[in-house]
Amino acid sequence: MPLEGKDLEAFLQEPHIAHFATVGPDGKPKVRPIWFCFAEGALWFTTRLEARRTGADVVAGSSVAVSIASETRPYRAVLAYGTPEVWEKDARSWLERIATRYGEAEGRRWLARAFTEPDRVVLRLVPERVVSWDYGTSDYTRMQKGESLRASLPA
Repeated sequence: MPLEGKDLEAFLQEPHIAHFATVGPDGKPKVRPIWFCFAEGALWFTTRLEARRTGADVVAGSSVAVSIASETRPYRAVLAYGTPEVWEKDARSWLERIATRYGEAEGRRWLARAFTEPDRVVLRLVPERVVSWDYGTSDYTRMQKGESLRASLPA
């Protein structure tokens, strides 16, 4: 069963690691683990434009696929697709918001270095498409038993 509404929002508020995929100039996919924050209907990330392939691919116009999954049972996951934008407004506060959700002390240490990186940016992704699921639902139990869920899946 898909995660929806408040359940989806609550899941995205948890500090999971996202896996962020772009398409590089060679036409091959590139995926990397990345911190994120969910707020204002968007997924927010940070990367570097020159020192990391992530930023260079985004600036070159790559669309992205993002996978965010729980690490414990019952497994839940979200896939988001779209084209992110480099976000300049309040970039320092977004960096702080992203970093400190993974641990206050660790985030502050990371920020001290990140603020000195001239190519450090914030990316904002308003997904064009989202697919989600929750393996802890009764629908997932039905699927394990071989029953069809086609009627309950989004088109």
